[in-house]
Formats: sequence, C-alpha cells, structure tokens
Amino acid sequence: MPYHPYTYFMKLSLNSVKAIEGAIRQTAEKLSQHTGEALLTDLYVRVNTEDGTVEIRDDDGNDMASCQVKEWRGPEAWEKFQDSIVGTLRHIIGENRQCIDAMNVLRPFSFVLADTDGEVVGDIYLVDDENIMISGELMAGLDEELAEFLKKLMDE
Repeated sequence: MPYHPYTYFMKLSLNSVKAIEGAIRQTAEKLSQHTGEALLTDLYVRVNTEDGTVEIRDDDGNDMASCQVKEWRGPEAWEKFQDSIVGTLRHIIGENRQCIDAMNVLRPFSFVLADTDGEVVGDIYLVDDENIMISGELMAGLDEELAEFLKKLMDE
C-alpha cells in the first residue's frame, strides 16, 4: 500500500479515507444547499466501534452522512484509537476545507467527536474565519511551562 498522510495517525486503508472524505463532502453538500438564513449548529461525529460506522449529525440529531471504517471496528478500538480518531478526522476535515467553507452554517461552528450515547468526548475542528483551534498536542504541558517561566521571572 502506498504512503498516505493519514497513516501517520493510524493505519487506514485508502477506501476508509475516501469513505470519510465522502461523508464530509456529503454533509457539506447538504448544508451548502440550505437556503435562507445560515443554520446555527455544530456537527457531531459518532464512531460506533461495534460495526465501524461513522455518522455525522447536526445539533438536532439529523443524519447528515455516514460511512464504514473497518479499522475502527472492535471491542478495544475506542479506548485504543480515540486520540488517533480525533487527529485523523481533524486532518481529513482540514484537507476538505474548501467544501466546508461553502456550507451555509453560522460561524463559528465545530466538528466534535461524540460517543454512541451522543456525549461529546473531544473537539475535532473549529470552523471560524478569524480563529484557529489549537490542538491538545500543542497545548500539552503549557501550564507547567508557564508556571516555570513565571517562577524564574519572579526569582530575578
């Protein structure tokens, strides 16, 4: 299998990546065709590890799109891959930013990861014309570094 950028996070087949991209484009198409005032909604991505189903829903629970990701199937998949799922989805959504920008949704709005009960378990991607979402990997350890910097500053 040739190198694909999403293998950095986890090994996904090209078919799985294309399925996720298709679900994102289908969601964007549905929300781009909405006429009238921009919708006020966030988009919830649910991953069911029992069968590998990935669903995208709006705030009201309306289905926007779904696909199958066989690599995200199995009893231990959620605990094992949750961080990788967020990173992978973040990059796939970022790669499809052009179709997301065309959606008739009031900004800012977010893509969030939800468990099968609909509880939000992580932020995937913030869509806003002026702000950038800082990922958790970048923020890890920031509190400790800031405290150390302030301590050194106070000592001087």
